[in-house]
Amino acid sequence: MTSNVDSKDAKNNSCTDVFYQLSIFGRFQTIQYVLICLTLMMVSMMNVNYMFVAENVNYRCRVPECDGLDTLDANFTMPIWWPKPEDTKCVRPIFNLLQGNATCLNQMAVEFEECDEWIYEHSDSVISELDIGCTSWKPPLIGSAHNIGMIFSMIIMGWMADRFGRKPILILCAVGGLIGSLKLFVSNFYVYVGLEFLESLISSGLYTVAIVLMIEVGGETKRVLTGVIFSYATYVGEIVFGFLAMGFQQWKALLLATYAPVILFISYIIVLHESTRWQLLQGKAFEARKTYKTVAKINKLSLSNEDIDNISEDDLRSKFNVVPQKEKDSFKEIINSKEIMIRVIVVSFCFFTCGLVYYGVAMHSIYLPGDKYVNFLLTSLASLPGDFIAYFTFPKFGRRISLQCGFIFCAVFLLAQAFTPDAMIWLKLSLFLCGKIGTALCFTGIFTYSLELFPTSVRGSLTGLGNTFSRVGSTLSPFTLLFVNILPALPSILFAALATMSALLVQLTPETKTLPMFDTIQQVEAYNSKMTTRL
Repeated sequence: MTSNVDSKDAKNNSCTDVFYQLSIFGRFQTIQYVLICLTLMMVSMMNVNYMFVAENVNYRCRVPECDGLDTLDANFTMPIWWPKPEDTKCVRPIFNLLQGNATCLNQMAVEFEECDEWIYEHSDSVISELDIGCTSWKPPLIGSAHNIGMIFSMIIMGWMADRFGRKPILILCAVGGLIGSLKLFVSNFYVYVGLEFLESLISSGLYTVAIVLMIEVGGETKRVLTGVIFSYATYVGEIVFGFLAMGFQQWKALLLATYAPVILFISYIIVLHESTRWQLLQGKAFEARKTYKTVAKINKLSLSNEDIDNISEDDLRSKFNVVPQKEKDSFKEIINSKEIMIRVIVVSFCFFTCGLVYYGVAMHSIYLPGDKYVNFLLTSLASLPGDFIAYFTFPKFGRRISLQCGFIFCAVFLLAQAFTPDAMIWLKLSLFLCGKIGTALCFTGIFTYSLELFPTSVRGSLTGLGNTFSRVGSTLSPFTLLFVNILPALPSILFAALATMSALLVQLTPETKTLPMFDTIQQVEAYNSKMTTRL
């Protein structure tokens, strides 16, 4: 009898040692993180390129009888013969030049008409390339189409990642963005907008898939670090794009430099690995063991293939806290769970706030003095300290209180800079950047927090849903520029109000610092019921 007990204990100890070694963050996990971060950097570059590619260009109407037939020889500035104070952008003068010595310089305009030809300051923008002068609604439509594509992509790709796996959908998003390179050959505005939407629809969902895969590869002890690394990868992508924009100021060269490297992500079919947590949840124990063998080999663990093969499927799930599902959690289960619905509402509102404020602040940075490229880099760099702060505060003080403080921090500094006199340039700029730091902290925080609030079975779908609201916010953010005409401080007041409301709503959700990562809605409900009973 004693012999059997000893044998059983020895087996349990052996299994425990195997699980402990497989859980250590090592070279395998580091490689996977680097591979995922490269895709995040490239997609981030795709998602901001329209800010420079579709930048505003000075232009005026072309008057063929005065400017000549060669537009390249004409100057976009208002000529001395142009009647004043008429608009030079959308209305052109008509001169009567039938007399022999009549010129535009010595004749008065007889009438005016809407023009359909323009002379541009330069050709380094799609505005001049597609000849869309005097249509102020068209350039913003490019960015809006991209953001609308993001909204659909977050939902669709999150669901597909839960259904078909994290790896194939990540590769689809990364490589699928290559469709954006077709914009190089387009001369029609509406086709260009369609490609902008389609590119975003395919590629933007990578944000959701990437963070889910990273947090499942890294394990529970690296959840906060994962959120920070994820955010840094997106910021680095924006910064790299800023430098590329400085170097490739011609829009086609800039697009080519942005999209060409994407083709290399096809190699991820071989080098990237699926989430073992997803594999176990889907009953793919054989595939999970195969991945664990790769982990043991790359991390140089003292484990043989036999050690991993000898672990039963039940032990794999038990030790890694993965509960198999007899039935998939459906939309009905989500709706029927009061706890899950509260979390969905809170997370969605916080994502909306982060999207509106983050991109709204970035757009308002155009009012900062200096070069536009430097301003873009400055606002991107201001995000880095926010994530650095999150990395230390989230593990030490908890997710909820850190996120609440981040929202309040953002609200206070944005309000302060709004009411700071314009003459105090450095103070206004410093307060503005501090507000940007708070916004970045919140964006990273809500990503990490949402992944811990939702169970594995619906993590991709619900995180994607929440992230969708951030894209709704980013889509609406350009309209905040219109509020400046009503009251210069109004955008900051709006940003501060939303941030304060988000801080209050977060109080309705639990602190996840010490919680395990639940796999099913039933587990969340059971835990919530137990905590309510204790109270």
